[in-house]
Amino acid sequence: MQILFALTLAACAMLTAGWGQQIPAHKPSRAELLTWLRSDNAEVRSEALDRLRTDPVALRDPKVKAALVNQLDRENRETLYAEEEDYAGYLSWLVDTVAKVVDWSNPRQVCILANGAYLTDELADHAKVAVPCLLQRFKNAAAPPRGAAVAMLVQALSKGRGELDAVTIQAVRQIILSALHDPDDVVKIPTVKALGSFGGEDMIPALRNVAETDPDPSEGYAIRKWAAEAIAAIQKRAGQQQQ
Repeated sequence: MQILFALTLAACAMLTAGWGQQIPAHKPSRAELLTWLRSDNAEVRSEALDRLRTDPVALRDPKVKAALVNQLDRENRETLYAEEEDYAGYLSWLVDTVAKVVDWSNPRQVCILANGAYLTDELADHAKVAVPCLLQRFKNAAAPPRGAAVAMLVQALSKGRGELDAVTIQAVRQIILSALHDPDDVVKIPTVKALGSFGGEDMIPALRNVAETDPDPSEGYAIRKWAAEAIAAIQKRAGQQQQ
């Protein structure tokens, strides 16, 4: 345990040390920026990304698109998600940029996006290709990412039900229903919140069960209240659609 703790501290120190190092002063070429993007220096990677993501011409370059997707894949494979603010901002930029350039007909690229540190709404807009990736992420991830994956599955099911086959729809529904009773709050709460925003009437019985029987009825926890609010939001949407 002491060795693991020491290694974790060392990894954090190396990552934090990457910020604040000097960036070359000259204006880099696109080829240089792609090299910077693969740098071991976190600030250099961030600088390269900032220049590329704000260059519409560069973002149309197939080499740049491929490099950005591959870089997100490398970041996804890191065993440690840094809490360091600058690095978190860099990851957010990278996910948002890849969402703009990803080839939605390429399942590998879509799954790389679906495995990012942050999940972007574009995944729900391409449910047919994204849902299998999200199902896989839910299966393999720890609790916080699982909660995010379920929330995105709720949204994808709402937006793309017509694109999905019956077997996939049933698999998604079962995951959502199971998540409502997950022992970990970071899975259960995002699920309830997502259903409030995107859930259908078929989810009302399950939400009502949460609102009436969730183990902790305390005001501070409030999940019973949130479940009741989700039901009200679903009913309101259904009423508007009938008008």
